[in-house]
Parts: sequence; structure tokens; C-alpha cells
Amino acid sequence: GRTTAAGDGGPNDFPVNRTFVSTGIAAAATGAAWRLDVGGIRFDRADLLAMDLHTADLPIACVEGWSTQQTWTGVRLRDLAALAGVPEPTSAVVRSLETGPFAQAELHEGQVLHPDSLLALRVNGADLSPDHGFPARLIVPAIPGVRCTKWVRSVEFRSV
Repeated sequence: GRTTAAGDGGPNDFPVNRTFVSTGIAAAATGAAWRLDVGGIRFDRADLLAMDLHTADLPIACVEGWSTQQTWTGVRLRDLAALAGVPEPTSAVVRSLETGPFAQAELHEGQVLHPDSLLALRVNGADLSPDHGFPARLIVPAIPGVRCTKWVRSVEFRSV
């Protein structure tokens, strides 16, 4: 069922379906030791925040019938693909620290290359909260919220 964020009125105050605690991910896994693996290249959050960041107003539409539009900031997926040596990706697999049915999302070429497809690091000018996918989450236009993977650990870009 649907749960909600803290409700403090802050920048991360909008609905979530799965809270961080419910995933069973160890808090330490999203802390200082966290690294994003992109085709064998590892980045920490400071590395990602130092990149050319893009901001986009994008909705999350939930299959449970709610939607919300927020302002996301992060690294474009197409920029990450270029850094990984795959400048013309035909697809990508995004994997979460979470296990189970929401542990990964597969994206096709148009989704990867869309200028507003992001590995989001911030929302509404603030760092993502744990419930919203800190340290990094996927935000892609026009895909169901359930496929906007949270707590991202790796992105594998493919060109075949």
C-alpha cells in the first residue's frame, strides 16, 4: 500500500510507495561508502555532484493512481553513458541496492537519451531523502513511477 514521506512540508514532502526502512537496505549502504558503478567506473556522490547537473520538472505517476510533479536535479543518463564509453547506448539496466521485484529497471534507447532522463541526486533544491532514493535515483519522463529505480547502485549501458 501507499505510504507517505515525513509530512514536514519540506522539499521531500510528497508520496512514496516504499519507504527506505521497508526495503531492508542497511543504512550504511547509502552512506559514505556508497559508490555508483557505471560500466566498471565508480563514482561517489561528490563526484556526481561535481558533474554538469541538469534540472527538470518531471512527474512521477504511480500505478496505484496518484501522481506528483517535482523539480529534480541530477546527471543526465546520456552524459553517464558517454563517461562509460558508450556514447550511443541502445539500452541501459539500472540496478538498486534493494532486492526483489523493484531491484532493476531496463530502459530503451529513447529513454536513455532523453535530455530529461536523470540519475537524480536532489529534488526541489534539497538532497533526496532516504524514502525518495538517497543517494541517487532514476527519473525518466513518461515511465511508471515503479520503474524509476531508487537507491541506485549501478547503471549498465549497452550498445547492441
